[in-house]
Amino acid sequence: MIEDTMEDIRARATAGFELATPRDVMRREDLSTEEKISLLRAWEQDVREEMVAEEENMGGNEAMGETLRDILLTLDALGAPRASSVAPTKQG
Repeated sequence: MIEDTMEDIRARATAGFELATPRDVMRREDLSTEEKISLLRAWEQDVREEMVAEEENMGGNEAMGETLRDILLTLDALGAPRASSVAPTKQG
């Protein structure tokens, strides 16, 4: 059996659904826990990259910070292992 790529998981997760919050990912019954965690990790990375880009342009976006917090809380709720608390970069 060939494993789904991250793009396959994202496509399946978003097909016909509006994923407005990380909790929306958690509620999906058609995704495995591993797929949910993978999707949330990718979303976390995207948000971190956006936050760095915003910071470099001297802008601020509280919504991204709230989204990141919600992603991390949802990952905890799914039992995902925590990433290292010491990140080599701001992007985690």
